[in-house]
Amino acid sequence: MSGSLSGPLAGFRIIDFSRLIAGPCAGDLLGALGADVIKVEDAAGDPMRNARSRRVAQGLTAPSFAAYNVHKRSVALDLKDPEGLAAALRLCDEADAVLSSFRPGVLERLGLGADVLLARNPRLVIARLSAFGESGPDRARGGVDIVLQAESGLMAITGAADGPPMKAGAPLIDAASGYVLALGVVSALLGRERNGPLREVTVSMLDVAVALQAQPLAEYLDSRREPERVGNRAPYAAPADVFPAADGTLVLSAHLPQHWIRLCELLDRPRWIDDPRFDTVGARVANREALSAAIEEVLSTRPVAHWLELFAAAGLTAGRIRGYGEVLGERGADVVVDVEDIDGSTLQVIRAPLRFPGWDDTTLPRRIPRTGEHTGTVLEPTQPVEATP
Repeated sequence: MSGSLSGPLAGFRIIDFSRLIAGPCAGDLLGALGADVIKVEDAAGDPMRNARSRRVAQGLTAPSFAAYNVHKRSVALDLKDPEGLAAALRLCDEADAVLSSFRPGVLERLGLGADVLLARNPRLVIARLSAFGESGPDRARGGVDIVLQAESGLMAITGAADGPPMKAGAPLIDAASGYVLALGVVSALLGRERNGPLREVTVSMLDVAVALQAQPLAEYLDSRREPERVGNRAPYAAPADVFPAADGTLVLSAHLPQHWIRLCELLDRPRWIDDPRFDTVGARVANREALSAAIEEVLSTRPVAHWLELFAAAGLTAGRIRGYGEVLGERGADVVVDVEDIDGSTLQVIRAPLRFPGWDDTTLPRRIPRTGEHTGTVLEPTQPVEATP
């Protein structure tokens, strides 16, 4: 892979010191946009390479690592060794941006702090990701997705009303933090091209987790009432829930006044329109149990496909609850891409969601580099450094 790839970020070089999920997600997204991303690992490699999976048991790469590391080259360096540090500094000298996800202060102790890097390369953009930010009493704490879901309040509002707090089923804070970090890098690079002064970008995973909840937090700031867990229901709207049909379940959201009236008509229940229990959003939320029971009674008479077709034709928002197999069975050609593993075998990952008409990102080479595979070729143009074994 080289920096000559076409794409919005073609010609930009990114040095990615991050590991696990959030930081690598940012680097891989930038690579998917055409940037030349160089992943710096130690001799053992990113721990995600060996995340538990059947492929790892066969001596191959964990799909969890492949998910966010197929648009990169790998350089293996011991940053605590003077020679490894010197090599890392030379990489940064020739880069457009540097990504890291260490706890605050770690890069400074290694000799890769912003003051050092910017003194050597004033055009460099430095993007740092941390769990709890770079100031405050929690700055030295580490954090993973489930911890940030807990500490941000997300788990407190997720789950059934009569059940315990629940985390989301996917590492949403990790992924969202990676996307925010990538946005910060692109923004800083754009500012640099316009002679802007900003060269450092910092992203706190806690800040991202809180920002993802801007809507319920706005409600809290107005009322100062802690929200209750309501399971699959929308806290401030009804009907907006999961409903059983004759052969499965579907999601229906018809809380806007015009949608509510249309739903009543479609279900042949016009009397609900003027029913004082249901005639406003507030009344429907207050009488949610009675409303849900009434809707379920009607929906249970026909299969999911019938209702989805009916609702779609009427402009109502509804959907089927699908498993991964069904999701990828319908959309696989658009969202799944093949990747070459270290032995030449093929596995599949999810394609980055950005689309640019006129540029076919599916032509990008996607392969998983061996740990340190490109150490010699990347460092050779400046000063040969033997790859870490």
